[in-house]
Formats: sequence, C-alpha cells, structure tokens
Amino acid sequence: MLTDVVRETTGLFDRRFLLNALLPTLITLGLLGAVVASTVTNPAGALKTWTALDGTFKVLAGTGVVVAAVLIAAIVSGRAQSLIRCYEGLWPRYWRVLVAPGTHRHRRRARRLGFDRTTTNYPTDPAEVMPTRLGNVLRAAESYPQDRYGADAVLTWPRLFPLLPDRLAASLTAARAEIEFQVTISALAAFFAVSSGTWLTVTGGSDRLFLLCYWGGAAVAWATYCGALAPARLYGDQVRVAFDLYRTELLDRLGVEGDDQWPRLNQFWHRNIPLDTPLLPENPDRTDVRAFPSVSLSVLAWLVVLASGLLVVWLKP
Repeated sequence: MLTDVVRETTGLFDRRFLLNALLPTLITLGLLGAVVASTVTNPAGALKTWTALDGTFKVLAGTGVVVAAVLIAAIVSGRAQSLIRCYEGLWPRYWRVLVAPGTHRHRRRARRLGFDRTTTNYPTDPAEVMPTRLGNVLRAAESYPQDRYGADAVLTWPRLFPLLPDRLAASLTAARAEIEFQVTISALAAFFAVSSGTWLTVTGGSDRLFLLCYWGGAAVAWATYCGALAPARLYGDQVRVAFDLYRTELLDRLGVEGDDQWPRLNQFWHRNIPLDTPLLPENPDRTDVRAFPSVSLSVLAWLVVLASGLLVVWLKP
C-alpha cells in the first residue's frame, strides 16, 4: 500500500526534488522509525501486528507518512542553499569563531601554494579563504571573474546565465544539483546520527546500536561531504568557462564595450551609481585571523564524534 502511495506522489514533483530531497528524507525517517521501534517493541511482533491491520488503515498510515515526508522534504529542498552555505563555512557572525581555526589552516596551506591563479582549490586573495574545502572550491570559482576581468560574479551571474547555451546551462544545473544532493544527504545523515544517538541514550538502548547509528551516521555525513567536492570543482570550472566565453555577449547586450567597464557595472548594479561616475574606493579586506590555531575542521569534528560516543557508552549505567 505504501508503495502505491509513493508511486502516485512521485507524479506530482520533478526529478530533482525527488532525488535531492524526498528520497533522502524518506530513508532518514525510515531509519529513525526502525531505531525507535527497536527500543519500544519487538520488531517481529510489530511486523505481525502491521500485517494483521485493516487495508484502509494501512493506506491512511502510509499516506500520513508520505505527506509528512513531503512536507519535511519541501523544507529541506527550500533550505538547500542555506545548507551549502553552512558547509562552505558561512556561519552567522557570532558563530564564526568556531570555524576560525579551519580558516587559518587553509590560509596557511594556500600561502604554501603561493595563491596560484590557476588553482581551483583556493581563491587568490587570502582574505577570501574559507574554513572548509567546499567553501574554498566555490569561492575560487566565484573570485575568478573578479581576478581576471574585474567582474563581480554575484552581481553578474544572474544576468549572464540566461545568455548561456542550453548545453552549458544544463551542465551547470546538473553539477549544482549534484552538490545539493551530496550536501543534503550529509546533513540528513548528521541529523540521523544526533537524533538516533540521543534517543538511544535516553531510552537506554544497546551500546552497539548506539555506536552503529552515531558513528555510522557521522561517517556517511563526512563521506557525502567529501563526495560534494568533485561536482563543486566541475561546477567551478564551468563557471569559469561561462565567463571566459560569454561575458562579451553580455557586454554587447548591455551596450558597453571592453572588460574595463566591469568595475563600473559592478558599481551600477550594486549601488545604482551611473556608469559615467568615477569609481568609488574599494572596501578594505577582512581582518586576518592570525591569532587562532591551525586546525582541520574535519579532524576536529571526528575527534568530537569519537570522544562523545565513547563518553556516552562509558557513562551509561
């Protein structure tokens, strides 16, 4: 019955929503339900009771599960960009101190590489370095038009993207969707690790099941985050290609000539300052966080996960 309900529901949404949000949400809810069921009842008895239930009740229950999953998936899908920003290291102002050691580590590593303009892993400006690998890959792509042509990618991209040929636009969309897919699974896996671990701790579940859910969920979250790096690099390369090949077409559509006009266009789009107005002085770079230690956020997160899991097992009666 549940399969029939899911089959009917899938006809209402596009493929991207189904793969990037609904399917991961259903799997996460199913795993959480299995963990909860394992602590409150005998799984064999529960299955026997479910089999004996009336068909109408099964349809209503299945519909309720799917509706709840769709609502949660809609929230997850709507927050996909926020999840990516979180994984980039763009945290709220008062929380940035927690990721500052990662920023310092990547700045030191980028300095050793010399901030090479050809690299796809780091932006050329030390002030633009992010605390995570994903953030640096995406920021490197975002800073490329500014470094090479003086074009602000954030302001220019919404105007440039409609002019791209269908094949390039489709490739960019597919790469971006793959990043969202990996990041969404990573976030849901982290949610499963924390929620199932909390439930098993409160209800006194098996230590082995606790470590399996807690550490297993964390491992999936880390692996899928790493899996987002390859499509992020592909996406960044395609963004560079789009600016290299089609920026002049945008300039032609706007009726201006030459790459030297990009700073004035940035000023016009950002502050509505006419193009014939002298350029305003640039804002100073962000303050470098040299006082913080150099720490890998991945290593730090794994130390916290492993230590907290062992501590919970040790403290349980």
